[in-house]
Formats: sequence, C-alpha cells, structure tokens
Amino acid sequence: MPTTFNPDQAKGKNAGSAITRRRFVKLDPNATDGETVVQCNVAGEMAYGVAMFSVSLAEITRGKGASVILDGRAIVEASAALAVGTPVSTTNDGRAKAAASGEYILGTIDEPASGAGNDCTVAMWQGGAKA
Repeated sequence: MPTTFNPDQAKGKNAGSAITRRRFVKLDPNATDGETVVQCNVAGEMAYGVAMFSVSLAEITRGKGASVILDGRAIVEASAALAVGTPVSTTNDGRAKAAASGEYILGTIDEPASGAGNDCTVAMWQGGAKA
C-alpha cells in the first residue's frame, strides 16, 4: 500500500535555505521574524514540522516559501527501515530515524519504511517529549 498523509494543520512559512520535501524542518534560529524555517540539521533536535514540497535556492530568490505540516499524519523520508509503532526523531539531514535516548520524539511510525530513502508515515506529536 502506498504511504499516505492526512495533515490536520499545515502552514506557509518563509524558507531560509534550500529544503528537501518530506524532511523535518525547524524554525530558523537566526531569523527574527518567527516565520522562517530551515531543514533540520542536528540529529535528535526539536522540529517544527515536515516540508510538503522542496524549495531550491533559486525558488527562494523568486519568493517561494515552504508548506509545512504541523500536526496529523505526514509523509517523511526514512533514514533506515522503520516499523509501525517506532518513535522517531530527525537525522542531521531531516530524515526520520528511530529515536535514541535523550532525543526529541517527533512522532510515531504508522506506515512503515522498508529502508533508507523510502517514505514512511509519521503520526506527528506536539510537545517535545524526549526518548
């Protein structure tokens, strides 16, 4: 069965750097507007949501922003095989991975990934619980 998503809430944000679709993003700590996201770049960090579409640097200069899933079910690119029920965090390039101790849990796998680079569905969590 193909991976599906069902966002409860999505929001448009400014893109502060190139973003790959289906990757975790965070609010840009260097932006003062509170409206800019960048792709997650630290394993296990807190994420703001998941990018629905890719945004290139050329597109940013033309004013394209990022559509971000904040809550609900999001399709995320996996860094490895992930089974249903696995709590996930982010890799240093925004992909989903099994959460390790001390990392932020961003959601739970509800449609599995068979390996790295494949899509999985994450039931998103809000609140920042740590593994």
